[in-house]
Amino acid sequence: MGIYAAVAYTHQHKKTRVVIIYAQARCGAIISLLVIERKHLKDTVGKVAFITGGANGIGLGMAKAFLHAGLKVAIADIREDRLQRVEPQLKAISEDVIALACDVVNAKAISDAADEIEKSLGPVQICCNNAGIGIGGPFHTIAEETWSRILDVNLWGVIRGGREFANRLINAGLEGHIVNTASIMGMITGGGSAAYCATKHAVVGMSECMRADLAPHHIGVSVLCPFIVDTSIFYPDLADDDLEGIAERKRNLSLMKYALDPQYVGELVLRAIQNDELHVFCDGDETPNMVKSRFERVMGAFDRQFPG
Repeated sequence: MGIYAAVAYTHQHKKTRVVIIYAQARCGAIISLLVIERKHLKDTVGKVAFITGGANGIGLGMAKAFLHAGLKVAIADIREDRLQRVEPQLKAISEDVIALACDVVNAKAISDAADEIEKSLGPVQICCNNAGIGIGGPFHTIAEETWSRILDVNLWGVIRGGREFANRLINAGLEGHIVNTASIMGMITGGGSAAYCATKHAVVGMSECMRADLAPHHIGVSVLCPFIVDTSIFYPDLADDDLEGIAERKRNLSLMKYALDPQYVGELVLRAIQNDELHVFCDGDETPNMVKSRFERVMGAFDRQFPG
C-alpha cells in the first residue's frame, strides 16, 4: 500500500505538540498517523541519576561519567562490598553521590531506594536499568531455575526499574529519561547464548515500545547495546582485588582485544540521553557488520519466500 497524498494538522495539548497526518493510500483509504514531537532532557546538569549494577563495570562507568558532567548520582548494587569499595572513588569526583544496597529482583527494594534517593538528592529524572548477569550454554542444557534467574535479573529487573521511575516521573510531571542496558546480543544471535540473547532481545524490543508509550509524558528511552566492555562479566569467579588473575584471564580471552573502557561507555550513554538517541552502540567497527549480516539474512528470507 503506497501513500500519494497527505495533509498535516498540528494541535497543542498541554506541553505536547501533536501532529496528526491524514494520508490517502493508493487503495483509496484515508489513514491517520499520530506523530508526537518529542521534548527531551537536553540539560542534564544537576539532574539525579539512578544506576543499578552501579558498583562495577558499565554501571560504575556511567556513574563516573555522569558525576564528571555535573549530575547527581545514586548507585545501587547487590554487592555491598563493592559499594563500600567504590563509594570513596565516586565521592572524590563529587559529593553528590550515594550508594545503596538494592536487589533488582525485589520491586519493594527499588521503591524504597527511590524514596531514599528523593530524600537525599531529589527526584530521579534519569533511570539506568543496568544490572545484569551473563549465563551461557546450549539451549537444551540450561536448567529451568537458571532460566528463571536470568529472566528475573536481566528482564524483570529492567521492567521493575522502568515501571517504578516512569510512574514517579509521570505523577510528578517531570521530564526524564530511562536507559535500559541490553547488549549487542540483543541485536544479533549466536550459539551457546540462548538464555542471554532471549533477555537482551526482549530488552531491546521492550525499550522501543517504552519509547513510544512514554513520549507523551516527555520521558525518553534509550537501549544500550554494547559489544565487549571490560567488566567482571568475563571473570565473575575472580575477586575484584585479584588483579593478577584478572589480567591473566584477559590475556587468554581473545575477545578482550575489543574491550572498551566502562567510563567511555558511560560518556556515550550520557550523550545519548542528551541527544535522545534510542539505540546506543559503542563502536563503529565490528558491530555494524554483525547487525547488518543478521538483517541481510532476515531480508533474504523475504526474498526467497516472496520472489519478485
